[in-house]
Amino acid sequence: MAAHPTQPLYLTGGADGSVQLWEWGHPSCVWSPRAPGAFAKVTRVRFSDYGNKFAAADADGNLALWQLHPSASHHQPGQPHASPRPFFTHQCHSKGISDFVFLGSCSLVATAGHSSESKNVAIWDTLMPIKKALVVSWTCHEGGAASVAWAGTSGALVSCGRRGDVLVWDLRARAPRHKLHAHHAPIKCVALSPREDIYAIGAADGDIKVFSLATHQLLHTFTGEHARSSFFKHIGQGVTQIHIDNAGRLFSCGADGTMKVRKLPERDAPPPHQPHY
Repeated sequence: MAAHPTQPLYLTGGADGSVQLWEWGHPSCVWSPRAPGAFAKVTRVRFSDYGNKFAAADADGNLALWQLHPSASHHQPGQPHASPRPFFTHQCHSKGISDFVFLGSCSLVATAGHSSESKNVAIWDTLMPIKKALVVSWTCHEGGAASVAWAGTSGALVSCGRRGDVLVWDLRARAPRHKLHAHHAPIKCVALSPREDIYAIGAADGDIKVFSLATHQLLHTFTGEHARSSFFKHIGQGVTQIHIDNAGRLFSCGADGTMKVRKLPERDAPPPHQPHY
């Protein structure tokens, strides 16, 4: 699922390959850009920063983007609808896309997946013809890339692999700034803080680690937050989703069927005053 940045809309992607646009308070979907049965399982849906575009990725490696238009004459006033056909569709990774992210308000999209030639992280210009759409691709993350996050202020792309490795890319230089081995288990998800100074990583063993984006230093480790569970096998393993909000709270959910919220310690807080007697 994904929420629109400003409007009461949200996207859903199904295991049957369907993509649907919903409006809060309406019992049925506003638009079905992709019908069930025609494509592989949807692995990620996202709106662009301004909400004028949205995209879906699937387990076959396809990425599709649609425009979100204001109401047409046959729709209710003020009710948005999607273009019936995607303006961009391409198989970006031959063995599936795990994640993607819009790179700010421009036409660029970064994808993380698994390709037969190990080009597992790539940047695409979605306004270019398909043959010219690939901006750059990197051979990295043996076994496939699992997740990506974009820090627009510093121009850094964080990509995480299925073998626990993390790469921080400098998009201006098109080269890695830093590489670290964050987890022994496969990484499942990554989240940047709104200030883009820290990022959190959740792994299949249930551990969560928080790193500084500037220094790449490990700041916090939360061991076994979401342990493996046999009862919730259909969800996956370990930490499945993670989010950091403006108040410095870390939200996480996982294969143990729980959602947890914890306040991250303030890094810049002055030491507590010790009275002298």
